[in-house]
Amino acid sequence: MAEPLLFFDLDDTLLDHRGAERAAHEDLFETKPASFGGVGFDEWLSAYREANAALWASFGRGERTRDEVQHGRFFDPLARLGLPTGEADALGDLYLARYAERWRLNEGAEELLEAASRRGVVGILSNGFRELQRGKIRRFGLDRWVTVVVLSEEVGAMKPARAIFDAAWSAGNGGQKARKVYLGDSFETDVVGAKAAGWFPVLYNPDGGEVPAPVLHVRRLADAVPLLT
Repeated sequence: MAEPLLFFDLDDTLLDHRGAERAAHEDLFETKPASFGGVGFDEWLSAYREANAALWASFGRGERTRDEVQHGRFFDPLARLGLPTGEADALGDLYLARYAERWRLNEGAEELLEAASRRGVVGILSNGFRELQRGKIRRFGLDRWVTVVVLSEEVGAMKPARAIFDAAWSAGNGGQKARKVYLGDSFETDVVGAKAAGWFPVLYNPDGGEVPAPVLHVRRLADAVPLLT
């Protein structure tokens, strides 16, 4: 029988993306206060996240290029809040540097991957730009356990599209009868996408938020270990 495929989302599943994102913006507010013109931090962060989500959705539909997403990351929320946009690209570069300094694994991530490596083929399946996502994997040495990395930019499809899950199945040399488990934090992209592609989805739900539909979910990464078999 083929080895099971045990794949994991990266941002906000194995790694605390939102925590690093928030900390990086706090750093920007402290070092470049004039760039934000008196706008409150929470208002700025909300505008940034809303604009960034819209940019990635457009990118996933093929309506925006990579360069447009990178430029719009700061240009769009600055413009929306009526702030000067001349430093948008410089702020974006500074943000990425501060963001990388703030990367942290979520509690239990290494233990989960180690346990998975004793049970099957371990992979990471993630949306995002290749240099950032592969940089995170290198930073924490996740390749000690992860043997397959499938990224949206390299595949040309973003979760929840079936194509990226099929690419993961192919990269993991999964047989038709191989068990396929995918753990991620987003119901819309991870659970819905995985289920539609024939994977067994597990939702990482650390805050215990309401789940839109019945799905197996865990609040701690350690709780996912028994589900790998």
